[in-house]
Amino acid sequence: MLPLKKKILFPSYMVEAAFYLCAYEFAIKTVNSPWCRLFDEVDAQVMEYALDLKQFWKRAYGYEINSKSSCILFHDMFSRLDKALNEHNSGQKVTEAVTIQVGHAETLLPLLALLGFFKDSEPLTSINYASQTQRSFRTSRMLPYAANFILVLYDCGGGDIRLQPLVNEQPVAFPGVTDRQESMPLYGDVRRHYEELLKGCDFETVCELFKNPAEV
Repeated sequence: MLPLKKKILFPSYMVEAAFYLCAYEFAIKTVNSPWCRLFDEVDAQVMEYALDLKQFWKRAYGYEINSKSSCILFHDMFSRLDKALNEHNSGQKVTEAVTIQVGHAETLLPLLALLGFFKDSEPLTSINYASQTQRSFRTSRMLPYAANFILVLYDCGGGDIRLQPLVNEQPVAFPGVTDRQESMPLYGDVRRHYEELLKGCDFETVCELFKNPAEV
């Protein structure tokens, strides 16, 4: 009589820890860690989705208040662009030709969500994994080590001022902004697209989004 094989079940936090150990050792040391042997390709895809699911609801499109936390950063970004453009148009020397701001993934993800990047037609949930295999919202691609978001103003002549967004040095298109040059639309079109957000940051209204509807 053959011995029965026992199936060992581990708590989810232990599985997640093992997956992180595998990922970190591979990413930092380019070492195929023994921890990686616990997972096959399908396991890795499921773990990837689980991590995306967490970030989707905690810092991105899951709740409206998540992205609204980046409102001040959003306004600072456009105020710097406006200042550079005004100085350029008036013939002055641009006082801040380059502005670099440093933060963490927890800062960048809400900003990307506020701008509408990598938003899928359906939200990520615990029951639609199978239909989300081609999703745009993949934090492993959006937020790798040294993730970055860049905005570049171009003067194409004749008052044709364009704005190019890049995520991790790759050109992307502003969601909802249609133009013959999708990755470099007119700056005025971009501002019109985000007109409501540019009106200001009303944090009293934003905080109401977090309250229980019965309490509002």
